[in-house]
Amino acid sequence: MGLVRSLGALVLSLALLAGLALPSSAQQSRRVTFVAQLVPDSIPVEDGLEWRIFGPTIGEDGSLPLLANATGGSRSFDMPPGEYLVHCAYGHASAIRKIEVTAESTEEFFILNAGGMQLEAVAGDDTPIPENLLRFDIYEDQADERGERRLIASRVLPGRIVPFQEGTYHVVSQFGNLNAEVRADIRVTAGKLTHAELKHRAARITLRLVRSAGGDALADTKWSVLNASGDLITESTSAFPRMVLSEGVYTAIAKNGDRIYSQDFEVRPGINEDIEVLAGA
Repeated sequence: MGLVRSLGALVLSLALLAGLALPSSAQQSRRVTFVAQLVPDSIPVEDGLEWRIFGPTIGEDGSLPLLANATGGSRSFDMPPGEYLVHCAYGHASAIRKIEVTAESTEEFFILNAGGMQLEAVAGDDTPIPENLLRFDIYEDQADERGERRLIASRVLPGRIVPFQEGTYHVVSQFGNLNAEVRADIRVTAGKLTHAELKHRAARITLRLVRSAGGDALADTKWSVLNASGDLITESTSAFPRMVLSEGVYTAIAKNGDRIYSQDFEVRPGINEDIEVLAGA
């Protein structure tokens, strides 16, 4: 939102940010406390909120003037009587209301109708996935006419509790950066924590070109990995590339000098393995 351009509005903004009334209306200003709740009658949210207070009249730039903002939990402001538009954000949940400050105003309650989402993922049945190899992207449940969903939150970390408005969300879990992906529709209920654990049918694989079983990996090796259909999945110039692959049968092709070696291998969910390709085999 655009900031107030006029000097008078700027003075009002600074006064509200400081929690002080304007000198000219000191007798009229009321201290108003803003309180946010996940659902009616729940305890107030006391951390992670962002409050924004706007004037009611659109400015020359086409936006409402931002008069004050604050973060944390419940917040109080000394406000001259009048109308305001107040927006409360909590994670990916929010509430907005038009209020009128009168001589009797003391508190304003905002119902967020929100809950928490906490996501985890494992490989196979119970193999832990390193946090640096896992990410969650969260989309709207409904797709548009092109079949695309709007991205709401990206790269959400596992285990983190993120507030969302009540509703159903489409979650995409990416394990590694190749073809190990899981999707699920998750329902968030207002006032509750929704915990979901997704299961990846994938594993971490390390490729090594060796002269004998258990030997050192040969340097200056170029790798290509193909799926069962012959499609290229990835390439690497590392001596022993590490990657995450979804379950299935693959072919590893190693080029070292002017020699090319290949070997088929199978990826099984949750079973991390070293795949050795024997030079000369």
